[in-house]
Amino acid sequence: MAKYTYKALNQQGNETSGTLEAGSENEARSALRAKALYVLKIHVGGEKKSVMVVAKIVLSYLSIKRYKKANTADLVLFFRQIALMLRAGNTLIQAIEAISQMTVKVRFKNALVRILVSIQGGSSFAKAIEKESTMFPPIVSRLVASGEASGELQTILERLAINLGRSADIKRQFIAAMIYPTIVTIVAFGVITFLAMSVVPKFAKMLEGKSSQLPAATQAMMDGSAYMVDNGTIIFSTLGITIFLILAAYTTEKGKTIIDKVLIRTPLIGSAIQSSAMAQTGMTMALLLRSGLTVLETLKVIAHIMPNKSMSACFGLAGEKILSGQSLSVGLNQPLIPHMVQHMAGIGEKSGELDHVMDELGNYFQSQTEARLKAMIAMIEPAMTLLIGGLVGFVYYAFFKAMMQVSAGG
Repeated sequence: MAKYTYKALNQQGNETSGTLEAGSENEARSALRAKALYVLKIHVGGEKKSVMVVAKIVLSYLSIKRYKKANTADLVLFFRQIALMLRAGNTLIQAIEAISQMTVKVRFKNALVRILVSIQGGSSFAKAIEKESTMFPPIVSRLVASGEASGELQTILERLAINLGRSADIKRQFIAAMIYPTIVTIVAFGVITFLAMSVVPKFAKMLEGKSSQLPAATQAMMDGSAYMVDNGTIIFSTLGITIFLILAAYTTEKGKTIIDKVLIRTPLIGSAIQSSAMAQTGMTMALLLRSGLTVLETLKVIAHIMPNKSMSACFGLAGEKILSGQSLSVGLNQPLIPHMVQHMAGIGEKSGELDHVMDELGNYFQSQTEARLKAMIAMIEPAMTLLIGGLVGFVYYAFFKAMMQVSAGG
């Protein structure tokens, strides 16, 4: 019998360590599993470690990456790995156990261990995932439950990975498209502030007393600069408080509803949000329908995962209409849902290929989203260039106009 030192997680996901005696490492692992402990590390001997091992452990715990929340890419990889391992003949428990040992992020690793412990305790995979609502989107537990019921869990997970990847692509494109306008806006604001509070006051001091009456453009520039210098604290404080209140309001249900309603009706941005929502709707609906969910269940899931509250409310109302006995095409007759979606839904219902139609619709709106984002950038870019160039040009014009008047003895 040899002495083994172990580190494990209990059913609550808390870390525990200790020693036990066993004939082999496999026997030690079996004994720990019998105690409902999930083994993280186990080795022969006591708990003494070399300086290098301790240093390696300390550095790994200091890594910021370990404590980040699992992102979409992590979830996509997780579902692809499970599907691959199930295809290779592994059991679900073996697959999750192997993946958890390879996972670096602590929060995700602990979530996988809790899922594993729940399954070993008799819970279904779907119920175990549902408990980890902060880590997995609501759509995941619904699809996994459908896969377990139909015996096609592997296929469902592969579809889920593809769907999450495509949704992440749309979101990434939207964020990337907004980066340039945001940076240009910040730069424009910085240029205006610098000119008004640094350059123009020095220019005004230089011209002081040299001319009885300054040109109108120069006087307007100096008056505007003086106002910003005198009231700069109030202006920046008001701006900062306004931004803070908007962000704080967005964390509340009512505030998010109001802001989302404004965003969806904003030119350029609203159309891009609508196309993005329709792309996500088409792809998600196709996935859910192919996974065995009903149209009503599908609409409920979409209403729940839709980021924009105004769009979410539309799908909620569509679900209510279907519940009252109306068709999907009639249910989708909502103000913010394009007529094309209603029309295609009707075609899908009549042909019996609603999942295929919705998938094609999702692909169409994804390309529309990309086109609208490019159009938005194409319009914002020259507008921002004209704004910054116009401000700088106005300052130079006012400056030279005054200098010419002073040099002429005006």
